[in-house]
Amino acid sequence: MTVTFCLVGLLLLLALRVPVAASLGIVALVAVIVEDGFAQAPVVAAQSMVNGVNSFVLIAAPFFMLAGEIMNQGGLTQRIYRLAHALFAWIPGGLGQVNVAGSMFFAGMTGSAISDAVGLGTMEIKAMNAAGYEPKFSASITAASSLLGPIIPPSVPMVIYGAIAGASIGSLFLAGVVPGILMGLALMITVGIHARRGLCPKEPKPTAKEVREALAGAVPSLMIPLFVVGGIYAGLFTPTEAAVAACAYALVLAACYQELTLAELGRIGVRIVMATGALFFIVAATALLGFMITRSGVMIEVALWLGREITSPTLLLLVIVVLYLAVGLFLEPIAAMLLLVPILLPGVKLLGIDLVHFGIITVLALCIGLLTPPVGLLLYTVARIANIRADVLAVAVLPFLLPIVIVLLAIVVFPDLALGLPRLLGSYGAS
Repeated sequence: MTVTFCLVGLLLLLALRVPVAASLGIVALVAVIVEDGFAQAPVVAAQSMVNGVNSFVLIAAPFFMLAGEIMNQGGLTQRIYRLAHALFAWIPGGLGQVNVAGSMFFAGMTGSAISDAVGLGTMEIKAMNAAGYEPKFSASITAASSLLGPIIPPSVPMVIYGAIAGASIGSLFLAGVVPGILMGLALMITVGIHARRGLCPKEPKPTAKEVREALAGAVPSLMIPLFVVGGIYAGLFTPTEAAVAACAYALVLAACYQELTLAELGRIGVRIVMATGALFFIVAATALLGFMITRSGVMIEVALWLGREITSPTLLLLVIVVLYLAVGLFLEPIAAMLLLVPILLPGVKLLGIDLVHFGIITVLALCIGLLTPPVGLLLYTVARIANIRADVLAVAVLPFLLPIVIVLLAIVVFPDLALGLPRLLGSYGAS
């Protein structure tokens, strides 16, 4: 009864366009009042919500967000784009290939699809439109390539998942490398197909000097992912310490480039505080809702049902992917993750599915929801940047979502695509 009330109430509030965090909090609080009464509700709610955010690992998320903002405003993003342009603009697909390559580079620094779209995407769309690309093509490849942000490490959603599931964040980061590269290659192939249809103007091949200059300008920025992932893998940092170190490194580079003023840094701080408040309120509200669902016993029932009805790990993961894609239509990835992962974990563990493998699938499948209406936050962000209608972009982006879904299914069927690198480097279990 509690679970039914929570789900119906949540869907109703979302349909009424109540913000996700508020919807989760209202439904959870009402459920507590119904179960425990007005007298006990404040105590139960406060304890559950505080416990939900009382995690050292979660502190890494806002610091990775801060590092991305510093890079966007401090001149690092422009240098990354210049390198991608020098290396890839001349191949079939032109600036479309630059768009994907730039996102692959930039993803290794921010861990966020929105940061990629707002920072790098703004430059990419402006350059592509100026070069004669159709606005909906520029917007669609920008939106699709932004999904690389949460997959290639570091990744904010992976930090959240690791905190929920107790999985190694170091292993999750390494496990995202190959899937991220495969996604990038799949998008580049798709852009190449569009180029053969005459949709992509050709760009001149750069000189060796231009490539050297672009590489020299971008190398300090490209050291950030190696700094973060390498530091975690080598045992020099915890994920939270690595996030703080990434911020410090980005600040040093921004100071050297002299493109970030103290006033801009202050505005960045305000934006990150607001984003962190919203994120942690979602975490706290979902923790309370999860507590009520756990207390109802539905998690045990779901685990027993999955163990009885589904005996193949691959089949279970495919069922979960379908569930994620459906839920992603209505919930933001982190909210959906916080709500669903605790319910699904018992069944996943029962069938012996690796938690790192499950984590990569979870992050990628739920992040696809960023580009699917009616909630898709990335869809509306890119549509606003490109000055086109969101419904037009939702249709235009479909050919680019197809290769991403194919990569997702390949990761489900072939776990070594995700687990091979962590096992090869012997990092399994690294914090």
